[in-house]
Amino acid sequence: MGITKTDRQTAATETFFRGRVVQVEKTTESRNWSDTLDYTDFRSTECTWALVYIGTHGVAPHTRLGRTITYHAPPSWETPRDLETGERFAWVDCTNLFADRNGYRLEAEVDTMGDLLIAGGVENIYDQLAAWEAHHTAVRAANLAEQVRIAAKRAEEEKIRREREEIRLAKKQAKDAIGKAAAEALLPKIPAKGTVVTVDGFTGKVFWIGVNKYRGTWSAKAGVKDSRGDVRWVDSSKF
Repeated sequence: MGITKTDRQTAATETFFRGRVVQVEKTTESRNWSDTLDYTDFRSTECTWALVYIGTHGVAPHTRLGRTITYHAPPSWETPRDLETGERFAWVDCTNLFADRNGYRLEAEVDTMGDLLIAGGVENIYDQLAAWEAHHTAVRAANLAEQVRIAAKRAEEEKIRREREEIRLAKKQAKDAIGKAAAEALLPKIPAKGTVVTVDGFTGKVFWIGVNKYRGTWSAKAGVKDSRGDVRWVDSSKF
């Protein structure tokens, strides 16, 4: 049993993880079919994963896309070592998406109990599997708890930020209202509409009275137009 590697040219076969395949899983995933791996040809792909028992000593697997993953053959660039509980099982990708390019196919079959004895005993393997699953369940729970904690912290920070922004805005609006009211209190200083006035040598008739804000400061002003139609905006302090 195990994972069988078949050479596409010679049909020669080689078996890996004999007596150590405890589960085969079929999934549908989005995979990149581009030979150049330029991320332009993702398609829905039927994938095959084999869960294998590495043992208590070997090349440590790595984690990708939420799976603990290893290769069908121990990579020569990695150094074997004693493995922790969460490293003793891993998934092998047997999808064969690039079988033509790679020159071989992988086929996985769950090992029988008799075969599993080769790897140290059925009871031992399933005890190890239970411990491995418990480890990763605890890791997922811890990661989820951390995500919840981070989300709660961000929500609290956002709440505080909004509250501070609301306070800042309320203060700004209150200050703005006070400035506007102070400017409006100066309007009586301005002559009534239709009054002819002379300010700084400019003579005209008042046609507009009101308050406006310029660069954050409110002021009371009058619009004065002369006989030629020229307009001056005059501050209330000029009257």
